[in-house]
Amino acid sequence: MKQVKVSVGKKGSHDEQGQLNGIDAELRSTLERLKKKGLNPMQMCNKLIEHEVAAPGGLAWSYDLVVSECKRLKV
Repeated sequence: MKQVKVSVGKKGSHDEQGQLNGIDAELRSTLERLKKKGLNPMQMCNKLIEHEVAAPGGLAWSYDLVVSECKRLKV
């Protein structure tokens, strides 16, 4: 009978961490915290503006930008 070695880890943990730079990682954690609180994208947008979180590319936060960033960062 052959022995099989298996390593178990969190799905996608190595791939995602290597691809995100510091700014993206910080933005992702911020968006995850807001989503955990049960906020919808419009409420998230208002909180980001209220707390003066810098939007990527120097743009102003909008509903569409929040939705696109959540999709891009897989939040």
